[in-house]
Amino acid sequence: MSIIVNNTDNQLNINNNGVLDVYAVKSVKSVSRAVDASGNYYIAINFIANDKNNSLRIYLKDVSSPVTWTNDLAGSNAALADIRDWLSEVIEVDISEANDSILVYGWDGTTNRKIKTDANGELQVDILTMPATFVEDSAHVSGNTGAFVLGVRNDSNTAMTSANGDYSPIAVNDKGAVAIQDGGNSITVDGGTGVQRTPTFLRPTGSNGTVALGTYSMSFASVGTGNAIVGGIILKPGETLNFDAGAINNTLGAVTYDTTTNAGAELIIITLT
Repeated sequence: MSIIVNNTDNQLNINNNGVLDVYAVKSVKSVSRAVDASGNYYIAINFIANDKNNSLRIYLKDVSSPVTWTNDLAGSNAALADIRDWLSEVIEVDISEANDSILVYGWDGTTNRKIKTDANGELQVDILTMPATFVEDSAHVSGNTGAFVLGVRNDSNTAMTSANGDYSPIAVNDKGAVAIQDGGNSITVDGGTGVQRTPTFLRPTGSNGTVALGTYSMSFASVGTGNAIVGGIILKPGETLNFDAGAINNTLGAVTYDTTTNAGAELIIITLT
């Protein structure tokens, strides 16, 4: 008896006196070696499926190839090593651009969906075709494919309707940039007539006092020959202090002044109320 064992195209081929049996290597579950009562070594191959020759025994005394599979411990170890290498082989697949294709799928949470490409092989993206209705914005629809009208929502936290005039669409130019318009005219700042402010002038010398809180601005100029005191600090001759409340309708707190501590002290105070 002559048995030839080899691995061809990742298939286990066993030729027993000219009768060839072929097994898929990936169907092999386990491989072991053993020796029978007569001292003959054999390889036992177990398959994943039970419809095969479980377990398949290959007696090494009958193997003529590989020649290293001798009927002893060394031969059985060699057989185990060879089969282990066959099981670990990686199958390389040559994919031809002209003849083969691979489908790529995306998971939508329920079903695998094919990812499409156009005729040039570039990823194809389908844009939602309008008109479409949105839950809180049913008035914003457009007949343009892949576009919709963007509007400004009212502040009542209720659904908008065009019949009630609840929204005003945001206009864009032909480049998609936001267009700012004021009734088709130049943009103007509508503020009406401004509030009139009242200026007040003081020239204290040899006296003290307080500029009351509520002014929009105040200015202190030391115009005498002696030091004056403003807000607790010395204001030397020729020095000035200017205060402005800043933003519209901001006001200043009270500021004290004193021209009694030094002879010749004199201030000019200007306030705006």
